[in-house]
Amino acid sequence: MIRDSIKGKILSDVSFITTVYNEEESIVEFLESLMSQTHLPGEIIIVDGGSRDCTFEKILGFFKISKPRNKEESETALESLGKEGKIKIKAALVGVEDEVKKDEVKTVIKNDDGVINVIVMKKIGANISQGRNEAIKKASGKIICVSDAGCILDKNWMLEITRFHDDTSCVAVGGLNKPYCKNFIQKCLAVCIMPLREEIKAEKYMPSSRNISFKKKIWSDVSGYPENMDYGEDMKFNFYIKNAGYRIKFNPDAIVFWKMRENLIQISQQFFRYAKGDAMGKMYLYRHIIRFIVFLMLVAILVSAFCISGWILFILVPLFIAYIYKSYNRLVKSFVNKDSCCFYGREKFFSIFFIPLLLLQIDFSKMCGYTFGLFKSN
Repeated sequence: MIRDSIKGKILSDVSFITTVYNEEESIVEFLESLMSQTHLPGEIIIVDGGSRDCTFEKILGFFKISKPRNKEESETALESLGKEGKIKIKAALVGVEDEVKKDEVKTVIKNDDGVINVIVMKKIGANISQGRNEAIKKASGKIICVSDAGCILDKNWMLEITRFHDDTSCVAVGGLNKPYCKNFIQKCLAVCIMPLREEIKAEKYMPSSRNISFKKKIWSDVSGYPENMDYGEDMKFNFYIKNAGYRIKFNPDAIVFWKMRENLIQISQQFFRYAKGDAMGKMYLYRHIIRFIVFLMLVAILVSAFCISGWILFILVPLFIAYIYKSYNRLVKSFVNKDSCCFYGREKFFSIFFIPLLLLQIDFSKMCGYTFGLFKSN
């Protein structure tokens, strides 16, 4: 639940937006990291895509917004998208009456530095692009900051992600994502997919919308997030910005901790969906072509070794080294880093053998997802 005393400096020209769906396990931790910032947005807009769990109610509880008094009010306030009903509820934090109309709740948070306007909406059936666009349409700030509920924001994130917008040439800023891990599989996944700071080339950086800010005018100029895409939409939005002739600035001090998927099924689903989004958005074609070519080469080598000579398998040695090099380089560094993704004891030994298998699973999921996305987009 939100603290009665909010101490961060309020940035009146900044609106923070996020979309949520079935995030009851992570939403409170995410909101706590948002409200613990050294600098706070002048506006917070949250769009719930129709969660079937208690996400929406937990958001209301966090901001100390009273629930409707009875079932009839609840149905009118939270489920109806087209009814004319209008209900008054009370926000205990500031002791004023707030309005629930249709699918929207509004409240106000005050501190010595100013006011934060909070808007919580339920848009049943909205995908992530539709939810973000709806939130940005309502935003009053000139600068839009975006993150996701599956993350934890560093306490200086809001300051750093908006730091360069005083420069009129800066239209978008992306930050550095770091992995947040609790189990062995999450640690291995982080090693496989999360680039280290020194691996990122600022001039080519394409931020995820779990860690980005941009001027609202630019969002309008490029027609917003692509609403026909529910995965890969943030990369497509980046391409819109760059194709319009703008540069996205990389600020490694704007840090978001991203919670890694917890099991192999979730990992397969994740990368299947990402690759499907790439296919539907016509992105990273050459990257996916290379993956299919390497797979066909592997099959050809294995068949040749079986039919001709086992010595042919030695061709795989340099290919295998190239395949695992980046991940193993991160793995070695993770042995000494003292963070949530550090390996301990027997984990170090098992990770050496598990990571190549996880890389294969990720690539296989991507190939399946990209193939599915090609058929779906035609």
